[in-house]
Amino acid sequence: MFGGGEGMRETALVVERPGVTRTFPVIEMFGPTIQGEGPDAGLPCQFIRFGGCDYRCSWCDSMYAVEPAEVREHAEKLTSQEIVERLLALPGGAPMVVLSGGNPALLELGPLVMQLQGNGLTVSVETQGSRWRDWLIMVDRLVVSPKPPSSGMATADREVQTEQFMMRAESHPAVAAKVVVFDRNDYEWAVGWHWRYPRVPFYLSVGSPVGLDDEQTRREVLRRLEWLCEVVANDRRARRAVVLPQLHVLAWGTRRGV
Repeated sequence: MFGGGEGMRETALVVERPGVTRTFPVIEMFGPTIQGEGPDAGLPCQFIRFGGCDYRCSWCDSMYAVEPAEVREHAEKLTSQEIVERLLALPGGAPMVVLSGGNPALLELGPLVMQLQGNGLTVSVETQGSRWRDWLIMVDRLVVSPKPPSSGMATADREVQTEQFMMRAESHPAVAAKVVVFDRNDYEWAVGWHWRYPRVPFYLSVGSPVGLDDEQTRREVLRRLEWLCEVVANDRRARRAVVLPQLHVLAWGTRRGV
């Protein structure tokens, strides 16, 4: 679907050791739904959300997949085979599966990716770009979502991590970047990131507020979308940027599992 190369998958082959059954902390699996943001916004898909993250973003809307205590309490330890079986049992048969988190790149998901692709599914991964795993070159879509200043995570050491990650990620045939923007400072940071990696398709999403009800959330997202559209339209530096709301928020508000 995304132009990924079959040949590239061979270099990242992951082999399970005999007698070892690896499990992964799965917070939730759901679908069919649509991808709400980034290069595949609007496409039907299914989601697998894994627990565990190396960031603590101030506006994170999925802390239940981040905080270790919550992950330990709510995650279900599943093997690759169990994950695939449950995913295939979901209704609708959406052709794309999105691996999300937390940060799925903390986990060794190579065998799972191969099983999903072997069952005819297109695999997309969303990660902040802090930890490279060789299996990432296997996926059909690699979405890098670096975190801007409002997250509290835009530190010098994390910038170094991102640079090291992007040295590998830029060679992926279907890589894209998506930055969530809450304010002007975030926007300027995002444009700077874009100019460091100009060959990577660049998407901007307006940030969704945390703690409001559904209608208040939708109104605030639309207000921020109007602002961001006007800023980008008048900025020559961002002529290749694609501006999007978080479609799932406009459609379903703050509801989980959609």
